[in-house]
This record gives sequence, C-alpha cells and structure tokens, in this order.
Amino acid sequence: MRKIKQIIFDADDTLWENNIYYLKATNDFFDLAEKEGISRSQAEKAFDELELKVVNELGYGSSNFHKLNKPKLIEYVTELMEQLSHKYKLYILTKGDPHEQESKIIKSGLSKMVVKYFILDEKDDKAYAQLLSAQNWQPNETCMIGNSPKSDINPALRNNMYAIHIPYKNTWKVDIEPIINKNGKYIKINNFEELKNIFLFE
Repeated sequence: MRKIKQIIFDADDTLWENNIYYLKATNDFFDLAEKEGISRSQAEKAFDELELKVVNELGYGSSNFHKLNKPKLIEYVTELMEQLSHKYKLYILTKGDPHEQESKIIKSGLSKMVVKYFILDEKDDKAYAQLLSAQNWQPNETCMIGNSPKSDINPALRNNMYAIHIPYKNTWKVDIEPIINKNGKYIKINNFEELKNIFLFE
C-alpha cells in the first residue's frame, strides 16, 4: 500500500455506531406488533417493503427515522485517524441528509483530521468515478475503507481503487451483497485497529 496517497473513510458503521439504534427500534416495533396479534414474519415483511420504498423516495438519513446526538465513535478510530492524518490525506465519503451527516462529522471531532468530507445522495459506481475525476485522483493511489459491500467496497473495486472491508456486526441488510474481488485490491480486516498494520507499520 506504499503507493496510496489518499484514504477515504465511510462514516456510518465504519467510524461510528449507527445501525444498532435503528435495529433496536425496529425490533421493539416487531415486539409490539406481536403483542397486538400480528406475526413477526408478517410485520418484518411489511416493514422491509416500506423501508425500500422510503429509501427510494426520500433517500437516506435519520430524518426518516429519528434524530441522533453526538455519534459514538468505534474503538480506535480517533487515535488511528490522528496518526494516519500525518502520513496520508484523509477524506470522509458518506451518503444521506447533508445537514445531518455534516453535523455528525463535526460532532465526532473527526472533521479536523480530514482534508474534506463529501456527502452524496448515493454511493455507487458513477459517484466514485465522478469523485476520482473531480479530485484528479488516480485509482491506484486511492483507498476506500468501509463496512458496506454495496456502497463502499464494490463501487471502489469496480473503479480500480483499493478497498479495505471492515465488516460491521449489524450492517444494514440493504447494504449487503457479494464482494466483487477481481483486481486483487481487496483487503478484509476484523477491526479498525488493524489498519495500523496496513498503513503505519508497512
């Protein structure tokens, strides 16, 4: 990874906890539905259909769900981001409501460690290609780090970037899909701390 010049981080469920709150609330809802005589499978099926409809129509973000306070950073994020910022140019790439995501980035304290952050409506192949072009970044010098195969890993790999996958125990099911590892630039690690073995101790 010596050729890497810029490292891009996903935000939700990579830098801070996010989906666990959503899962807890939905599970509480399913429990309530069962108490009212609605089967859990029936409630889950209806909820899944509504969830996809809402995302397609309104996009991502807690404005469709609830408001978040200061995000709870995942272990080792602050320390490693600080260390990496002295050696690489760091960026955050996330999707969702711009005001909400910017607020979380600022409240997290990570905004001072990155050169810039990008908040998009969607993170797909086209979005990554446009970002590379707009920033004049070479794919071979750019690495994406995230938990979502659908919006972090596969789009980066299909744009010939490096991609480091940090699976999250509660990754949103909408973001799960098979990893496309066709160019040998995919790395999977267990937690954020292991990034130091890739970027700091090489």
